[in-house]
Amino acid sequence: MRRSGLLRILEEAQTEKCSSRASWTTVSWKYAANEVRTLGTLRSGKLRCDLEEYGPLYKLNFGPMNMVVVSDRKMVKEMFSNPAFSGRMDFKEYDPILDGKVHGIVNTEGEHWEELRRFTLRQLRDFGFGKGTMEDSIMLEVHELIDGLQECGEKPVDNVKRRFLLANVNALWAIRTGIRHKQNDKELLNMSEKAFGGILESGGVILFMPWIVNIFPKWSGYDKIKRAILEFTDYLRKPVIDHKKTRQDIFDRDFTDAFLKEIDKTTDPNSAFIGKLGEENLIATLGDLHFAGSETTASTLSWMILYLCKFPEILKTFQDEIESITGNARSTTVSDRAKMPYTEALIAETLRYSSIAPQAVEHKVLKDQEYNGYFIPKDTVITANLNYIHFDPKIWTDPENFRPNRFLSPDGKTFKKHDALIPFSTGKRQCLGESLARDSLFLFATNIAQRFDIVFDKNGPDNGFESELAFILTPKPFSVIFKDRLA
Repeated sequence: MRRSGLLRILEEAQTEKCSSRASWTTVSWKYAANEVRTLGTLRSGKLRCDLEEYGPLYKLNFGPMNMVVVSDRKMVKEMFSNPAFSGRMDFKEYDPILDGKVHGIVNTEGEHWEELRRFTLRQLRDFGFGKGTMEDSIMLEVHELIDGLQECGEKPVDNVKRRFLLANVNALWAIRTGIRHKQNDKELLNMSEKAFGGILESGGVILFMPWIVNIFPKWSGYDKIKRAILEFTDYLRKPVIDHKKTRQDIFDRDFTDAFLKEIDKTTDPNSAFIGKLGEENLIATLGDLHFAGSETTASTLSWMILYLCKFPEILKTFQDEIESITGNARSTTVSDRAKMPYTEALIAETLRYSSIAPQAVEHKVLKDQEYNGYFIPKDTVITANLNYIHFDPKIWTDPENFRPNRFLSPDGKTFKKHDALIPFSTGKRQCLGESLARDSLFLFATNIAQRFDIVFDKNGPDNGFESELAFILTPKPFSVIFKDRLA
């Protein structure tokens, strides 16, 4: 009922071609509703974006909010590299939850965002981001996950994403807070699922029509999001309180210690690290890293498992390459990646075909802009139509086919990057967890495929490519069996 109601409202939206200062030419509104309908299908054949009719820029009016959709990869890269397009959407409807302020990295803008981003990247590198210590943390989770799958024998596993979710949460949680949980930790699992479910799955209506929460707080999902944010914030606050009691100035145990030290030494009242504001930014940044470093990777791995089951010949080629490098006598390591072009191509094609963040994170125009002959006023929301870009037939030739070889040289020996593949967005606001995500995808995928043959459970649900409609696209439920190859 919710989805059909949302579509009826969207069908009332205006769609306009982005024009010059002089006028906005009104065209059909039908694409607005159809875009939402087809996001969950992930099949370009159903994605009706007629660029000849709408052009690479078009405008959607959802009540008081103006949104410009960009469906051209070059324009996305140009706009997202321009500081004037680096703002974030205003969510005034969340003021009662967030004390009227936005904290953390993902949703802030301006000097606070710059300050928090620089600090976070520096500290994550110091604590192992992109280094052997981070790989060790990931591999600890990989081995525990494999042990758990072995314990299943050949019984169907019907919630693959749940297993990937906590494994990926753990890999970064230890760096953030110095704490590692078991992968069957019910408290962390329930909290993660509740947070992801409440915020990511219920946020679509509010994203397009934030004003609707004042009219339909329950129907819109606002009440669910509010509970999820407050409970998850309380959960993240606990390690911060513990660290304040136990940390020592002479040694930083983890990211939280380093952030608290920065708060203590900050005296600039305009800083993102000053006093109470600094603590709220710490809690929000822990949450941002939680979402960016676990939900997206877990969803992508779930899609990959689905594709490998659907195309067993691809799984076989993948396993053969792994064996050629390791002899199946050892686990794969990040250093193996440069020698595994098919694996790189498989990961790239999974990122393209799943397009789990089909519109990335929206940007906002910070001041009136002229771009490519178009006038875009201040506070306009800019969204990149990554789903279209990743399925554009002019770029990919046969986008509806899942074909890793498109990222290989003709002889199959070299992985070829493609500048139209931008699953982590682009520009200064590109996902700061990209390197961790790529390492995690490689290590989880290769070590699981090395150990198991993966097949659909014949008695499980239908195994199509449709997804749950949310900010992050996850496969609809499917059930698989992991058959131990090395037993």
